[in-house]
Amino acid sequence: MRKRYIYHFLIALGAIGALYFSFGSTISQGEPDLAIAKKVEKKKDTAVHIVKVKDTAIALSAIEQCEEYRIDSFFNRLSKLQRFNGNVLVAHDGKVLYQQCFGVTDFKHKNPLTDSSEFQLGSVSKQFTSVAIMMLKEQGKLDYSDSVQKFFPAFPYKGVTVEMLLDHRSGLPNYMYLCSSLCKTEDQMVDNMQVVNLLCEHKPQRYFAPDKRFNYSNTNYCVLAAIVEQVSGVKFSDFMRKNVFKPLGMNHTFIYDKTDTVIPNRVTGYNANYKKSGIDFLDGVAGDKGVYSTTGDLLKWDQALYTDKLLKQSTLYVAYQPHGRWLNMHNYGFGWWLAYYNKDILVYHDGWWHGFNCAFLRDIKGHNTIIVLSNHVNWCINQSRELLTLLRTAADSEDEKTTASVKLFKK
Repeated sequence: MRKRYIYHFLIALGAIGALYFSFGSTISQGEPDLAIAKKVEKKKDTAVHIVKVKDTAIALSAIEQCEEYRIDSFFNRLSKLQRFNGNVLVAHDGKVLYQQCFGVTDFKHKNPLTDSSEFQLGSVSKQFTSVAIMMLKEQGKLDYSDSVQKFFPAFPYKGVTVEMLLDHRSGLPNYMYLCSSLCKTEDQMVDNMQVVNLLCEHKPQRYFAPDKRFNYSNTNYCVLAAIVEQVSGVKFSDFMRKNVFKPLGMNHTFIYDKTDTVIPNRVTGYNANYKKSGIDFLDGVAGDKGVYSTTGDLLKWDQALYTDKLLKQSTLYVAYQPHGRWLNMHNYGFGWWLAYYNKDILVYHDGWWHGFNCAFLRDIKGHNTIIVLSNHVNWCINQSRELLTLLRTAADSEDEKTTASVKLFKK
């Protein structure tokens, strides 16, 4: 098995060398920040591959070069054979191993995607909402056990707590069905507070009594965003900009707001049949969706979650804990899906909304990050989880090499 791995490693390394001398760069469409220098250096018999990310030189080891080549091959196959159109970023311990753009911002004008292209994240937005709630919890402005009636006295569904909204155990009805029956035109855009008022006024039947079982529902995170507005006294989009996006330097991240819909680098979303998907009355609601971002900004977000910049780690820890029974090796925390992987728990979320779908996976134990954003609905992006095996294997190989070096040094 080891011989076969070494054999493939040498072939891949040779292919990388051929690519450099033939093309001098691995850049495809757009203006990605990841540019490969035309120089390969050797130091102590270890190939060093210079990568330039936003003018910061990073040295990749021979194993990482092989890894980068295999990741590139993986996504090129998705692009050519399964029509993947979007942006990709793969990182280990905060270091970008691979970043690339595949395809166009819109299929009519065919403008190429760039690293600044801003994608609707769909349900990946939920993790931002959960962090906003946890921030208010740290500040003593709410508690997970608080009833929704504490914030909205007329709320007709008793017994629903903030925690039940976070982990999808509230039993609340689907607000999208209610709004669809009441909003007659697509330009009659509603927002979070209006949704809460509609629930209070029309009182559609709940699905089940609070805390009886898990039921993934966008209504939960719509109400959570409304609670953030009620407690903070500002719009949800403003709260996130001031407390999260701006402090982290996420300059290409916004929340779609019905009163401020200017998103400079927003790309167009397309359904599976390449039919353009537009904006409708539900786009004014945030918290369950609504965040637009880039792969680079999401890496900043990912790395901040390893620190205390936004939240104490003890506070954030709860978000990664299962809050119910495991079903098919999956569970849900606060804004994150949880899944077993080699006796570890991965945290991830997928997103799908109006022609966009995306995948954001965090291997916390291995410090691996996989971000895939697409503006053409195509579930091939879920295959990106297969890269975890590659990332874990490469990390193990580096650990073995480090251990051997230490032993040699001790001698």
